[in-house]
Amino acid sequence: MQPSDHIPARREFKYLVDPSRLPALRAALQPWCDLDANAGPDGTYALRSLYFDAPDMRLFHANEREASVRFKARVRCYPEAPGSPILAEIKFRNGDVIRKTRTRLPLDDWTRGLRAGGGALDPFVVRMNHHDLRPVALVDYRREAWMSRVDEYARVSIDSLIRCQAMDRLSLEAHPGRWRTIDHPLIAITPSSPYVLELKWADFAPAWMVQLVQGLDLLRQSFSKYANSMLSLAEDQYRDYREAQSVWG
Repeated sequence: MQPSDHIPARREFKYLVDPSRLPALRAALQPWCDLDANAGPDGTYALRSLYFDAPDMRLFHANEREASVRFKARVRCYPEAPGSPILAEIKFRNGDVIRKTRTRLPLDDWTRGLRAGGGALDPFVVRMNHHDLRPVALVDYRREAWMSRVDEYARVSIDSLIRCQAMDRLSLEAHPGRWRTIDHPLIAITPSSPYVLELKWADFAPAWMVQLVQGLDLLRQSFSKYANSMLSLAEDQYRDYREAQSVWG
């Protein structure tokens, strides 16, 4: 098991941005930030996360009621980058402060590494066992990531093409025909499918971030990829229930 990556405590604000505003957003970022070196020719890379929850869905419900102290558990990979790390992550929230533990799993058999636990993986496995966490959903999206070149820690990510599918086993392999889009206007309650903008900083928001928010007249909004995925998948289950009832009605 490889040691945990060091991730500083941070603040993280989210905004929903119409695609038409991306050119102005990128123009505001370029004097301060550089694109992530891992980005592809289009400036983005793919991310996929396997989310875990308890049988009573306590992590989902804590997110939905915006509990001031809560966490998420996931295994993350980069599906378009062979040989890239597979990461077990616990993301803690205490008010506006985010802390994350991240441990690299063995590439040859990450599920064995997760089951074995120990060492740097203990923060994940302890919570998995204590809360009886099990896989519930895959979430897949594209990320355009910017990193500040003038601050010790300040990052901006722009996520799009967010989709999900149910997953009840330890697997990062998706079924091509089961994806469900979760950033469409009906879920986001926006005129068009938005981009999810995240601003991340360590202690104090850099002045250029404040200017970016004010200059583009952005309004902070909540958008949880995991929570919206579970709500979307619940609609599928309710539809299946209604169809089953109609057969016997």
